[in-house]
Amino acid sequence: MRKHQSIISYLLILLIFLILLKIVNHIDIPNIELLSYIFIFIGLSYVFTSFGNNRKGILFTSTVIFLVGLVLFTISNFEIQHMSKLIVPSSLMIIGIGFLMTFIDGDQVKYLLVLSLLFIAAGIIITITYGEITFRSFFYSFIGFAEKYWSVVLIFGSVFLLFRKGNF
Repeated sequence: MRKHQSIISYLLILLIFLILLKIVNHIDIPNIELLSYIFIFIGLSYVFTSFGNNRKGILFTSTVIFLVGLVLFTISNFEIQHMSKLIVPSSLMIIGIGFLMTFIDGDQVKYLLVLSLLFIAAGIIITITYGEITFRSFFYSFIGFAEKYWSVVLIFGSVFLLFRKGNF
C-alpha cells in the first residue's frame, strides 16, 4: 500500500508543479486541458490502487474520473461541432465502462456485466443515431490519436504491469 501512496504523492507533486508553471505563465496550456490532466492522473492512480483490493466504489468512481479526464482532453484538443451530441453518449459509455471495471475486478456478478453492456450499447446507439460520426471517421480519428499518444499508453501499461507483478 505504501508504494501506491508514493505514486499518488508523486503525481500530485507533478500536478501542483504544472499548475504553478501555468500560474506564472511559463507554460501555455488551456485550463480545460490542465483539468483533463488532473482528472486523468488522479483517476488513473486511484484505479491502480483500488483494482484488486475489493474497493469497488473507489474503482467505479476513479474509472469515471479518469474517463471524464479523457473526454475533457478530447474536447480541448479537437473541435467538437455540437457539444450536446457528445455529453449524453459519453456519459452513458463512461458509466458503462465504470460498471465493466467493477465486474472485471472482483466477484464477476452478472448483473454488473449486463448493466455495463446496456449503458455502453445505449451510448453507441445514441452516437450512431443522433451523432454525426461515421464508423470511418471514428476509425481514422482513433488511428490518429493512437499514433500521437501510443508512447503514453505504453508507459502507463508498463508501469501498471511492473507494479502488479510486485517488481517494485
